Amino acid sequence: MATSLAPFEEYARWRGLLAGERLPSAIVDLDALESNLGLLLAPLAGTPLGLRIATKSVRCTALLRHVVDKAGDRIRGFMTWSAHETAMLAELGFNDFVLGYPISRRDEAEAVAKVTRDGRYVAVVVDDPVHIALLAEAAREAEVEVPVLIDVDVSLRAFGQVFGVRRSPLQLVDAVRDLARLVRDTPGVRLDGVMAYEAQVAGLRDRDPFHRGRGPLVRYIKARSIALAADRRRAVVQALQDDGHVLRIVNGGGTGSIRSSAQDTALTEVTAGSGLLGPHLFDGYAELPLQPAAWFALSVARAPSADVITCAGGGYPASGPPGADRAPIAVLPEGLRPLPAEGFGEVQTPFLVTRPDQRPSIGDPVLCRHAKAGEVMERFDEVLLVRRAGVLTRVPTYRGLGGSFG
Repeated sequence: MATSLAPFEEYARWRGLLAGERLPSAIVDLDALESNLGLLLAPLAGTPLGLRIATKSVRCTALLRHVVDKAGDRIRGFMTWSAHETAMLAELGFNDFVLGYPISRRDEAEAVAKVTRDGRYVAVVVDDPVHIALLAEAAREAEVEVPVLIDVDVSLRAFGQVFGVRRSPLQLVDAVRDLARLVRDTPGVRLDGVMAYEAQVAGLRDRDPFHRGRGPLVRYIKARSIALAADRRRAVVQALQDDGHVLRIVNGGGTGSIRSSAQDTALTEVTAGSGLLGPHLFDGYAELPLQPAAWFALSVARAPSADVITCAGGGYPASGPPGADRAPIAVLPEGLRPLPAEGFGEVQTPFLVTRPDQRPSIGDPVLCRHAKAGEVMERFDEVLLVRRAGVLTRVPTYRGLGGSFG
């Protein structure tokens, strides 16, 4: 959150704000979220690109609606991660989905077919004939046609390693063309486009306090990967168009690659989600000064010694390779450090107090930031929405609506 207040004054403001609230709580600062939304939209200005919101990074329908209300038709739709999540959002009135991860079970295919039959648009990512067969069978039984996007791998192979994420097996243009021909020959599905996500650009920050000294390698990976993704997307799109396919969607990008993705003329849209909430893994991206918009607040429950306070709750690590960068960080009051022998705990979290002048008392809040966006929402039924002027309301998360999608 942007503020001109000194940290002590800022903490006093938060302490007053949360004085009557239930803790622990997840919190979203709408002022910061709207500022971040503007940063994500800015690179797309003057281009035909739209912004698709990655729902896994939000997991709260009220916030999804808020983003659409603020950005209007600049939002292209939503990238979901689960067939049943997509069905829930469709039932709540949302539309225009890219299901960005393949279905692998019969119930998932049936859920997609039902959403389509109910008049909603959902294009499903595929990269294997099995995905196509499952979708096609459910679609034919529902008497609908399900659109699909072929997922193209744009990870970087260098130094004997893979930089990126292990998603699609499709790296060669000819392999993409073969799968597209299978889609064309299979009743119940149709090809609507391509997805090619450069995770190694979107997910590597330029300045990383947890991994100092790897800046030159990050710059090398990003430069190579941006060129690779653009070249491969362009080649795939051209080949599919030469084969007579009409591509409604060519999707790529992420929060950390939004500036380079916006320059790729093969794309029709860019996906982002984490940048809305600004978790701490997204600090340190060049030319993307995101504000922290998502927090969780713990309450001080104990004072076991003069230099330690213990909070209730707090065990919310992020997914990914275990390490210090996946743990939350305590922000306010200043000077709180998790104990190395305990870290952020399952039901309580002790902190070493390195600033005695800012030591919180029993009942006071401790403001923390999660490493990733969205994941922390799985821990809470509600999110507290705030602005600088005060608390606005509590709204349900997916979990609060009864939705849990893995």
